Amino acid sequence: MENVWPIGVVMSETGVTGTVEKTQVMAVKLAVEEVNAEGGVLGKPLLPLFRDPASRPRNYRDMTHELCRDHGVRVIFGGHMSSTRKAMLPMIESQNALMFYPTLYEGFEYSRHCIYTGAAPNQNSVPLVDYLLETCGKRIFLVGSDYVYPYESNRIVADLFRSKGGRVLDEIFVPLDLRDEDIKPILNRIYETQPDMIYSTIVGDGIVKFYEAFKAAGFDPETMPIASQSTSEVDVMRMKPGTAEGHIIAAPFFDSLQVPSALGFIKAFHEVSGGLPATAPAEAAYYSVHLFAKALALAGEDHIDRLLPALYEVEVDAPQGPVRIDRLTNHTHLWPRVARIRENSPYQIVNSPSRRVAPDPYLVDVIGASDDEVADLMSLVGN
Repeated sequence: MENVWPIGVVMSETGVTGTVEKTQVMAVKLAVEEVNAEGGVLGKPLLPLFRDPASRPRNYRDMTHELCRDHGVRVIFGGHMSSTRKAMLPMIESQNALMFYPTLYEGFEYSRHCIYTGAAPNQNSVPLVDYLLETCGKRIFLVGSDYVYPYESNRIVADLFRSKGGRVLDEIFVPLDLRDEDIKPILNRIYETQPDMIYSTIVGDGIVKFYEAFKAAGFDPETMPIASQSTSEVDVMRMKPGTAEGHIIAAPFFDSLQVPSALGFIKAFHEVSGGLPATAPAEAAYYSVHLFAKALALAGEDHIDRLLPALYEVEVDAPQGPVRIDRLTNHTHLWPRVARIRENSPYQIVNSPSRRVAPDPYLVDVIGASDDEVADLMSLVGN
């Protein structure tokens, strides 16, 4: 493929996370079209090779390997659940390729071969917890899907709550394939404990089921909101009217974000998606392609040894605001926000940064580590 730049796109359009990942696929297509409309990179167009792993970690692994081995792909965009990222990374590393992971995650990870463009815990969990403690109370109930991200994200939120005087009342995990019989014990326990808020790391199709059951049980989001980082606009769109009103979400980007850098992207995304809202994972996928293209133009080739140093030198005006990659952690400087869901109007932004926030995936600054501890940690990160 001498006359094109091949890139792999391993994102699901089917399966339990297919709905939100489909918005990421559309965002990648939009960004590729924009890059190619400007003449591509160094006179060659980007050629995306799409694969649908159907939300199954094994498929992400196998398709990543196939793209690198059989098609000479050196850069992959994809992964959604942390279990899928962890399935892909060994293949990426073994093929000396580079992966852009455009989804928020639980942090505490580094790979030279991965660029993390979703929010790290200090960019989502920390501002969310601060807002909840300031406005909702000190008693929290945790619920999540049964896999890596919910376990770790719930642990982080619980630790942050306790460190600031809050109390964790209970924690329940449920299958990814969430059924009515899985939800009933959660609702019963919420009724028994009467928390001030619920932190939900339920993902995929189960999000809609949980929120609708919560409303049907008579709980009031104005006095007992569900707070989440994994709930997005496409999930809200699929809920019965009034279901999500008043609940709380944290993300660097919202489809109703009223800032100049977001408006053009939102309009273009609505056009290519047939009216679907742009999610935070979609926005991260979109600007990931533009970061890659800008770095590729600087590097002159897509080999990781040239591309990675170039990525540390570029910055793009993403819809959320200007973003860049941190050379120490391979994570992204982002603009974290917290919002109340308003179904028939722009989301109510209740916490917005005055400047972008540097990534701290190991929560070094949050835990107040000493200089020696920071040095020890960073030496491990670099290995």
